[in-house]
Amino acid sequence: MARRGRGQGFQLDQEAKVAVEVHAMNVATAFYARNWDVEDVHGTESYDLACRRGGEVKHVEVKGTTEHGGEVILTPNEVRHAREMTHVALFIVSNVVVERANDGTVTATDGISHPYDPWNIDDGKLIPLGFRYQVPDQRS
Repeated sequence: MARRGRGQGFQLDQEAKVAVEVHAMNVATAFYARNWDVEDVHGTESYDLACRRGGEVKHVEVKGTTEHGGEVILTPNEVRHAREMTHVALFIVSNVVVERANDGTVTATDGISHPYDPWNIDDGKLIPLGFRYQVPDQRS
């Protein structure tokens, strides 16, 4: 029997990964749209949602996972943005259910919402996952 982890982990199936991300974005957008004007900016910014209300602006990082949500994977740009900005939130949708239909269509549903708002990234623990290594010049 496979052991379920606490965190987001690495999704091997690209279609499932996309379905979970889209579902999490939809859940987060609906959550914030109750009190904010919400714009999806994930294609152009290092965060996912820009929420505006009057003169207030909040940046929201959205993460979706089929696991319990005790850990999520952040990119270096997401970490930098969370540290540099003052009005940021982290919105995690955990326990997302992924189903594949007979025709191959993948859908993601359900889940538990975890808004960390405001989000102070230093309240949690950042754990490095790896390093990028630049090899030295090869000299003959």
